[in-house]
Amino acid sequence: MSKNSFSNLTFATPNAAVASEFRLPGRQEKFVGRDGDINASGKKDLLQSLSALLNHTETTGDVFVTESMAVEQEKMTKSRKAAVLAAFDSPTSHRELGQVLANELYISANKQGFSRRFLKRQDLSQGQFPIVQMRMKNVVAQIASGPVRTETQFIRDNWFTPPEFYINARPFIEKRDIERSNTDVLEEKYIESLEAIMVQEDRTWRLLSLQIQGIANEATTIVGNLTPTALANLRILVTKWNVPAAYCFVASDLWADITGDPGFQALIDPVSKHELLVQGFLGNILGMTMMTDGYRHPTHHVLNVGEIFVVGEADFHGQYTDRGGIESQPIDGTVEKFPGRGWFMSETLSMVVTNPRSVAYAVRQAT
Repeated sequence: MSKNSFSNLTFATPNAAVASEFRLPGRQEKFVGRDGDINASGKKDLLQSLSALLNHTETTGDVFVTESMAVEQEKMTKSRKAAVLAAFDSPTSHRELGQVLANELYISANKQGFSRRFLKRQDLSQGQFPIVQMRMKNVVAQIASGPVRTETQFIRDNWFTPPEFYINARPFIEKRDIERSNTDVLEEKYIESLEAIMVQEDRTWRLLSLQIQGIANEATTIVGNLTPTALANLRILVTKWNVPAAYCFVASDLWADITGDPGFQALIDPVSKHELLVQGFLGNILGMTMMTDGYRHPTHHVLNVGEIFVVGEADFHGQYTDRGGIESQPIDGTVEKFPGRGWFMSETLSMVVTNPRSVAYAVRQAT
């Protein structure tokens, strides 16, 4: 089997800024040191720095990368442009470039997708069906019947076979985009495809977790700022059922409440590695891993303003299945009806939240 001509291509974001060059207002030192650690004099200073970076990301849309990543991305810009031109000239290059793009999307979904962290994974091969082992019989589950489409089902048995569905993306590069654009068109299509696939997975999980509220745990309202007591009470809604609380998934505006409250500063152990930060990790609090979508590209946000979820361990929460990753099929003007090159990308999944006790939800009251 011949080697893919574009196997060395990598992707980040079209508006990535170098974190090591960023300085907080009024400070001389760089935000991130060469060792990848965030420069801070203590926990309070670190929390303020994390909050400042989050505010900057949401204000400017900049998504920060390491210095080495930025250098690599600059090199890759020329390679990606050459790859797009080759795809227009050669059917083989067209197919190979789609395979590389699909593989990069799959890697990003596994590394950065929240639903894939929160849910137990089952890999399926040819001839296998998705099967969920139920911890309890006679439970009400939320099942995904399609991207951001859910159904409620009462499950009486110890085993359940959820339906599979498709998540698709159609990145397409018009001929005139190549002729007119000075930007990295392929990188932009990668970002669009991430929204269509990874973010769609996460939105499906969010909807499942919202729809299951009221069965075991009632959704609650945050009045004013999020406090340590309110977070502890939300966590108790999960742990009172003997379900270990594993994650706290929080909207970026609530993170400002946490960094500004002295009570939280005694409870939280914030991350200090920039690499973890850009993957959504904020730190540990009350035995939970705290995460946010605030450091993502703006089009990749999942949570609404004021939302927070406490999620139990995957074994107690639910499951998704993966049937071989993302497939890529070349498409061109004969399909899209105007000149260009692109790909039809598709993955086959199932997704189910099997335990209504495993997730608690709260939202800040609108003012």
